[in-house]
Amino acid sequence: MRDIQTTIMGNATADPTAHPQDDGSVTAKVRVAVTGRYYNSSAQDFSDRKTEFVTVFARKGLARNLLASVHKGQPLIVTGRLNTSEWTGEDNTARHSLNIQAESIGHDLSYGTTSFLRPLRSVDVPNVDPDTGEIMPSGTAAGAEESSVDDESVEEESTEGSYEPAF
Repeated sequence: MRDIQTTIMGNATADPTAHPQDDGSVTAKVRVAVTGRYYNSSAQDFSDRKTEFVTVFARKGLARNLLASVHKGQPLIVTGRLNTSEWTGEDNTARHSLNIQAESIGHDLSYGTTSFLRPLRSVDVPNVDPDTGEIMPSGTAAGAEESSVDDESVEEESTEGSYEPAF
């Protein structure tokens, strides 16, 4: 059976929330309000349609980036798989929600600017001495054994006070 792929444009109704999973991973959830517009020929103007609220779920790296990047009120574009959930509420009324399992989420640049920052890979993160907080030279870590290379044959490189990632 095929999934319904869709793209929505709307505003985050609240900051995203994190939901830890049993396996240690994190998923994130954010509600997006989507209000369509149409041209009302009798009023000779545009009018708003009913606002629909869509719950967007994200997993893994997308969830981490969603939690770090999106805040209440920001305009978003979301692409993913559409589905519905149905349940009975505490007052015995039938309830339903419209959901998207997100494959991609971004800010809608029609309404503002944003700045992209790629997360650091583990190989780009410096070794830090846990006792002093000092950045250690590459290849050494706190408690590591000394190198067998003769100290006089290696030029020393100062790493004190600065760190520049190797790009």
